[in-house]
Amino acid sequence: MTLTGALLVGLVLTLVEGGFAVVRERDKAERRIAQIMNLVAGPAATALWNFDTALARNQFEPVRTLDLVDRIEIRDMGGGIFAADGVAATAGSWTGFIFEGLLRAQRPLVNIAEDGRRREIGTLVLFIDPRAIGDDLRTYILGSLLGGLLRNLLLGAFLSVIFHRFLTRPLIALGRDLIRVRPAEPLASPIRVPRGHRNDELGYVASRINELLAQLHRSQTELRRLATRDPLTDLPNRVLMTETLNVALERAGRDGTHLALLFLDLDRFKHVNDSLGHGAGDNLLREVGGRLRGALRQSHVVGRLGGDEFLVVLENAGTVEEVAQAAARLLAALSRPFGIDGQVVHAGASIGIAMHPQDGADAVTLMRHADVAMYAAKAMGGGAFKFFDKAMTERALVMLRTEASLRDALAGDRLDVHYQPKIDLATGRLAGVEALVRWPHGDRMISPAEFIPVAEETGLIVELGEWVLRRASRDAAHWRHIHGAVTVAVNVSARQLAEPDFPERAVRIVSEAGLLPRQFILEITETVVMRDVAKQMAVLNALRGFGFGVAVDDFGTGYSSLAYLKQLPVTMLKIDRSFVNDLPEDSAIAATVIALGKRLGLTTIAEGVETDRQLEWLRAEGCMLAQGYLLAKPMPADQFERQFLMVMAKVG
Repeated sequence: MTLTGALLVGLVLTLVEGGFAVVRERDKAERRIAQIMNLVAGPAATALWNFDTALARNQFEPVRTLDLVDRIEIRDMGGGIFAADGVAATAGSWTGFIFEGLLRAQRPLVNIAEDGRRREIGTLVLFIDPRAIGDDLRTYILGSLLGGLLRNLLLGAFLSVIFHRFLTRPLIALGRDLIRVRPAEPLASPIRVPRGHRNDELGYVASRINELLAQLHRSQTELRRLATRDPLTDLPNRVLMTETLNVALERAGRDGTHLALLFLDLDRFKHVNDSLGHGAGDNLLREVGGRLRGALRQSHVVGRLGGDEFLVVLENAGTVEEVAQAAARLLAALSRPFGIDGQVVHAGASIGIAMHPQDGADAVTLMRHADVAMYAAKAMGGGAFKFFDKAMTERALVMLRTEASLRDALAGDRLDVHYQPKIDLATGRLAGVEALVRWPHGDRMISPAEFIPVAEETGLIVELGEWVLRRASRDAAHWRHIHGAVTVAVNVSARQLAEPDFPERAVRIVSEAGLLPRQFILEITETVVMRDVAKQMAVLNALRGFGFGVAVDDFGTGYSSLAYLKQLPVTMLKIDRSFVNDLPEDSAIAATVIALGKRLGLTTIAEGVETDRQLEWLRAEGCMLAQGYLLAKPMPADQFERQFLMVMAKVG
């Protein structure tokens, strides 16, 4: 490579010198030709003007003695030869190419009149001997130029060695270093500054490349942090936690150790967001992340999946008791109150635990099972942890299938509402009906005990409750138009009451059917009322303000405070069927509820009446209304209309 470079450099230098020599020889020939023209042009013009051929030939003699000119001609204005001497030689191929335009030179011949005007009278033509010009150039080439070729080759070799040593080889080294750079780890193989080039241009280039690699590394590190870290808590996010869990599972399988996965969900996070705002909720999540880190060993990993859900990976988990102790530490850390924006906040959490390998061999299965166990812990009332078992998965799958089918049935309007009459015990006449949702599915009727809990758990109960109220309003409007007004009772869930605009939506649904809220009684269970008395009181007051009646369902099964009951805007107490079943033998609670209703001026109604003895006891004690299979089973709207409303019209 070096020899080739030297040869090329020497040849290039020699060609450049040859080019300069050609230019120099052309310039020299042009100057000599111009001198001859200057010498001959004046006498030749005089000879042509005077038509003196002897004078012309006298001028040819000194020119012919010069080696440079082969032939000389004097031509008149018509192009005819007035006088000439010599024979023009033929130019060789290389001289003709190099000295093109010089081998035939001509100049106009002019005569100056007495008045000073110049007039062209002919042309002087010189034919140059190509050998005379070429000999000088050939002599130079054979002498100086060929002699300089060796010098140029040596100079080229020297320059090639210098370039290779100080430029080519360092550039190749830089290129090899660049090839070794891995985009994923740009700083693993930094660019080496060539020796001896630290302070020159190559050193500057290498340093700049290393700076760019460092910037790339910082950018990639930040991008990876953003992609794998939760921006709120700086904990690993779902992506990184899944990677971490997969690596931990591979390690546990290889080492034969146990691993525990804890799925944690805050119990009252939505309440914090609703009451204090999302800013306070974000601050709470940051505090929770810090406490979880502080309650775990350094080898354990905690991350945030999103919302108020966290995941904890316990490697080398040991025994179930040790895992339970770790879960208890986490619950204890979160049970302490938080100071958020000047407010004392109690969060608490529920934890589901899945163990490897018995509960799952892969990350997806373990996370799903831990999630199922977490919901089981939350169903226990929160603030607890629960280990996974297969029964939980079966229940979860049943819930998922039921939810999907229920959504389809609701969207396709394939549900139905049955009505159970309420009878006035004093008169035996119809006092109203209770609307009960039913789900016809194939050749059977799915029990509300199967799908109502699923609707409650998934939040579908809000949409379902509004659908029942809308259907009941439509049926009540039809009955009112034909038979007169009928009071309809509709059950309301805790999730519906938690909706801030529920009272307004209920009024809108009833009004769209052309009815007034006073034709409806909203039945709410005692446990729902007592869950958050202050909040429920505000909602119930709004409902009563619109005209709805309010009944406390299943009264006596909860833990009502008489002081609260007196303050609540309730219009009816409903005696739970569990107390009616034992009548008349065990009548203490039923009698107390009836007496309490009389004292507070509330209507009392007994549900689940199935025997004549129960009915007679209730009538004797002064219970106002009753419903149950003894009186009438729940029935479709058209059957209720035929069996009760038409009969009432005939009796009336």
